Amino acid sequence: MTLRTEAPATGAVPARAPGADPATRPVQRMLWRLAPAPAKEPTQPLTGRRVLVVGGDRATAERVRSALREQGATVAPGAAHGATPDTVVDLTLAERFAPESPGQWRQALLRTFGVLRDCYAAWSEETATDRLTYLAVTYLGGGMGYHPDDDLAQPLGGLWAGLAKTLHREIPNCRARALDIGLEAMSGLPELIVSELSRPGLSEIGHRDGGRWTLSPERVPPGRPTVRWSAADTVLISGGGRGIGMAFARRLCAEFGLRAVVTGRAQVPAEDTWEQYTPATLAQRRAELWAGHREGRSVPRIREDIARAENTWELVAQLRSARAEGLRLDYRPCDFTDGDQVLALVAGLPELTAVVHNAGVDRPTRLPNKSDEDVVAVVSTKVDAFVHLVRALRHRDLKLLCTVGSLTGRLGGMVGQFDYAAANECLARLGMWAERQVPFPVMTLAWPTWAKLGLIANFEASLRYMAAMDVAEGLAHWRAELLAGSRGEVTFVGPLGRALDPVQALGYPMPPSLPGYAETYPKVFHLGVPEVFRAHDRLCSVVEFDPSTTPAIGDFTVQGTPALPVGMLLENAVRGAEWVVPQDLPEQHLQAMEDLWVPWPLLRCPPEGPLRLRRDVRAVGLENGRWAVHVTFRSPDMSGDLADDGGAARMRLVFGESPAAGAAHADAPLSGRRPDAASASSVTTLLTGAPVLGWRGLAIGLAGWRPAGPHGISAEVGRCHPHDLWAVPRPPDCVLPISAIENIVRAVTERTPGLFATPDPLVVHRLSLHGAVPERVRLTGDPALGVWRVDDFGSQSTVARVRGLAAHRI
Repeated sequence: MTLRTEAPATGAVPARAPGADPATRPVQRMLWRLAPAPAKEPTQPLTGRRVLVVGGDRATAERVRSALREQGATVAPGAAHGATPDTVVDLTLAERFAPESPGQWRQALLRTFGVLRDCYAAWSEETATDRLTYLAVTYLGGGMGYHPDDDLAQPLGGLWAGLAKTLHREIPNCRARALDIGLEAMSGLPELIVSELSRPGLSEIGHRDGGRWTLSPERVPPGRPTVRWSAADTVLISGGGRGIGMAFARRLCAEFGLRAVVTGRAQVPAEDTWEQYTPATLAQRRAELWAGHREGRSVPRIREDIARAENTWELVAQLRSARAEGLRLDYRPCDFTDGDQVLALVAGLPELTAVVHNAGVDRPTRLPNKSDEDVVAVVSTKVDAFVHLVRALRHRDLKLLCTVGSLTGRLGGMVGQFDYAAANECLARLGMWAERQVPFPVMTLAWPTWAKLGLIANFEASLRYMAAMDVAEGLAHWRAELLAGSRGEVTFVGPLGRALDPVQALGYPMPPSLPGYAETYPKVFHLGVPEVFRAHDRLCSVVEFDPSTTPAIGDFTVQGTPALPVGMLLENAVRGAEWVVPQDLPEQHLQAMEDLWVPWPLLRCPPEGPLRLRRDVRAVGLENGRWAVHVTFRSPDMSGDLADDGGAARMRLVFGESPAAGAAHADAPLSGRRPDAASASSVTTLLTGAPVLGWRGLAIGLAGWRPAGPHGISAEVGRCHPHDLWAVPRPPDCVLPISAIENIVRAVTERTPGLFATPDPLVVHRLSLHGAVPERVRLTGDPALGVWRVDDFGSQSTVARVRGLAAHRI
């Protein structure tokens, strides 16, 4: 991927706004581009699948059912009956968009929500990662609307794309995907559906021009300022009566002297009464409303009334403040879901030069509790309102039309936001459609969560998904886009949070330009092929180490056979364990690995192909404020309980709030009483023949050990850089000191004639971490005592300690 590197535009924001909320992080402006998707071979037969086909026209739906039956699937003839399906194929709204008929989406989308509610109970309990699939078909031209020749026959398909990308939040093991084609390609749709159901992978796939496409983010700065704003301008902001809309309206008025007209559904009190709307009178109004509870009024209704009162008081306060500052800020009541009201509002503003569609409703609640009324309210406020606006503005001479979207559409929403994500993704697609209908630029700005401003119902929970954006930074980005007269969908992406699950990780391309890449990519790289997943509890995956992409295999040998170095196995264990650390805990770091047991034969690479291991990660839970995880590795063809399998590698990992916290108490000193080795020898075999282990020193540097005191030895060695270990375009960073681990193992297992033997399996009591891996470390230890220390060669601070890794005399 090529990144543009031109200098930032005049309106670009600083890297970090002064005084930013500590919960915020800078965001990156990113555009999504069409990129070739890998043409994977079929990996999953459809035989035995229970499939429900819904939506579309009757003839196409029947052809899809026939194609699925030919592949061995069991297909329900219509609505789900009997057993819950494990696959839903949703043909959605397979007809051309009719802007003169707002609400065209309702019947089809509510049908989809009904089907998903029926599946919810069974699907949400599923732990296998390869059984459940939701596949929605959209008709945007085969390029998801991003190809210049896409027909965009049905931009409402964005509703199902946004919904699909959010499904994994409540049904973690459902592989939800959106398949985009052009209406002219309907004849080949059954074959495409069969093909895509057999090829799990990316969450968005398009087929056009004989190719298979997906969308990938690219970091692109805003364009140069080309739009001039002045006191002669009037900007209409739907839903601007509060929140980010009001904040931006005030910014525009203050900077350019223009007139901003903000709107809301409520009537504003007469201006001569505004002085009565004080904090004291608001408190009095709350008390009056709560008093209604004694007269039988329900608590939910009282809370709704209080929310309306608070909104009114906030609006009056904003308008009074704007008047005091001399801002040309006006308010007009308008329900943008009512086309007649929109036409009347626009007609009453003949001097209008720009429009910002900011109106939105969010009613987050889990799918079983989400009513059709909720869905209609959320979607119509974004979608129908925008269509009404385009019809009202079609012949106006504007500088631009800006719609306010959300990353919930582009990347999927939070728990409870199926409809909100659907509405925002549809808004972006409608923006592309509108660009072809009007003579002025149309842009959709997809924002992350604003810091404690806007619709977000649970700010703290939102931080699990992505860092929030500082308000000052967001307003500066918004200003830059209006100055540039941007077009199309523009996203502002912050570092990904820890609420990432395997389905989402495998569903999106992850280029290095993505914020938070360095922290997120390593665990995605080591994810493998998931087989079982339960959030915060278990992840079972098949991981693969191919000699062609893992140079360290062959640099290390077990009994002359190329093998995976033990340090790389441990690194894979750490990255696997990170998937089951709960997101609601404070940020967790690896503190220690305990009770390591690694049989050397398990690491040998078979001559016929890559080394494949089944890694099973199981959470133990909180212990003294730290999160414990048990990890095992075995050959995929091994049977039996992993914990009792002598041929399996196993270890326990402990995570805490900092690498050093709580770790030192379990570290043994470098001198003192030597441990009784009887327990270790009773569970190991001492190999005394030809050298069992070998290191060539090409990928992992070999340390030159020398005596240190009466019993100890010491050495220095550089760290392993990612390119030393992986022959791939983007190798992941390591959290463990790989070269230090390998050289300590080498010190106690490499044969010294007549003195030592190699134990099988390798047994280590504890490896504790105290800091990040530096460029060079000093190793110090006592092979007989079995205690080792890894220190930063420059600062002498301790990086890691090892306890219970001793040499064995013959």
